[in-house]
Amino acid sequence: MENQKTYSKVIVYHDETKKIENTNLYGHILLFAPTELKIEKYGTLFGDVVEDYQPITEFHEKIMEIRKRYKAYHKSHFNEIPRSGKWTKYNQCEREFVELGIDALKTKRISMFKHPLLFKMAIIFYPLSMLDIYGGDKKEKRLRYHETLFRMLLKGAVHFLYDKQNHIEILKIISDGNPYHRKLSEDRILRRLIIDDLIGERPLRDYVTIDPDCEIIQQSSNHKDFEENTKEYLHANMLQLADMLLGCVIHSCYKGLRIQNPSPSIGQRVEDKRGIIALPMKEMLDKRKRGKNWWCFIIS
Repeated sequence: MENQKTYSKVIVYHDETKKIENTNLYGHILLFAPTELKIEKYGTLFGDVVEDYQPITEFHEKIMEIRKRYKAYHKSHFNEIPRSGKWTKYNQCEREFVELGIDALKTKRISMFKHPLLFKMAIIFYPLSMLDIYGGDKKEKRLRYHETLFRMLLKGAVHFLYDKQNHIEILKIISDGNPYHRKLSEDRILRRLIIDDLIGERPLRDYVTIDPDCEIIQQSSNHKDFEENTKEYLHANMLQLADMLLGCVIHSCYKGLRIQNPSPSIGQRVEDKRGIIALPMKEMLDKRKRGKNWWCFIIS
């Protein structure tokens, strides 16, 4: 088997969930999507080879193909999917949206792309606790707690999901929605990691880089808020993917899927629409339990 190294310049898409029904848990997801991917292969039949790709662009083109196929230009939001009812073209679009996202996370046996896109995913589920160690009013305490967990997830994920053969550079973080009572703190999330690295206190590993101009951008995940050919339009679709993947993980882990027909026809009545949409994620999570490649990092 040939040796290879990968170099991913990624945009990190962030979303979070309110308290998960029937639990005391909240959640963050970070979706690592390479805007530039370089793969260096050594010792192939053709000698040493360098391949360059633009995975986010390739993925977004596929999203638009699915939307056009079903004339489904709605905003995909997992919690807004009806629990039961007739299976619609919008549901089929959402199901294929998730399947596309799963394929982008794979490193082998991909079926929808010509090569692995090397997307990766990190999720943390957590209860609200230890808020009193933070200053400020109740809103500020909660936000500082969320920012701490955000930073912990970010650092843990890049160290776990990447290695000396797979380098990562974080270009920017794009978070779904408007700021809380204030914007997410770049000092608490990004600068803290950079400063710790510079002073040698819990430094980032040598295969992890944060671009000096990296920033946290908060924007709408509704693509209808932007012109179609803009970067913001693309980012909105990627934020919807993060939302759908997080919803699929929650439904797979905490809700219990009730699947009678995993591939319903449009117009057919189903009892668990969300379960059918989440099924590809459930299947991937089950493979992960058997130790099949590291495409996700989940803390619960």
